[in-house]
Amino acid sequence: MDADELRLRFRKTFLKGLRRLHRTGVLKLEGNWSPLRNAAAFEAWLKPLEDLTWVTYIQPPPHEHGEPQHVIKYLARYLTGGPISDRRLISHQDGDVTFWARTGNTPGGGNRAAASQAYTLSGSEFVRRWSLHILPKGYVKTRRYGGYSNRHCKRSIAECRDLLIANGVEPAADSVADSAEPGESPAPEPVGDCRCPQCGELMRCIAATDRSSWSTVMSSPNRPIWYDDG
Repeated sequence: MDADELRLRFRKTFLKGLRRLHRTGVLKLEGNWSPLRNAAAFEAWLKPLEDLTWVTYIQPPPHEHGEPQHVIKYLARYLTGGPISDRRLISHQDGDVTFWARTGNTPGGGNRAAASQAYTLSGSEFVRRWSLHILPKGYVKTRRYGGYSNRHCKRSIAECRDLLIANGVEPAADSVADSAEPGESPAPEPVGDCRCPQCGELMRCIAATDRSSWSTVMSSPNRPIWYDDG
């Protein structure tokens, strides 16, 4: 799909969605927008948008030799990573947190040559900035679309397995899809013969710490006074 076709499809889908929201009463039109509650007035206001050239942008691969696995690895950092990686944390002493941060004014993570500098913040300020990345209630970090949507996941997986078999590839018998429903985490494997990958000796757990999630902490009476959960 080229940029022109994407532009037309996105415009058509977006305007169709606006009309559906207006028709079902979901679209809230108040104040200066209240005259658009009338169907004819809303349609007249929407009509000129169909003649505008909408702007679309498809980011190209990082380089001409980019492979699909490179794209997956790039996206995985956004889907699973936190606000700051562990390797950027330097120390936590006397209530202050020191961490590495990129210098300069170049936005984004593409500037590999950018220098890093150690920055120190008070513990409360560090936690405040970290907590700004906590999504509001009702929002999720990632969603399932298309073949990965909860509604179609089982059917899509079955079709994928049929295609694998048709091409002479035998799918794994005990995959995650067999043991967990879409949207649920697979059951943890039983702790049994767990051996060190280096020496082969049997390992045993000598200590474990139960850490509450940030959502639990921020919903408790112990949350910071500056945090408002709405």
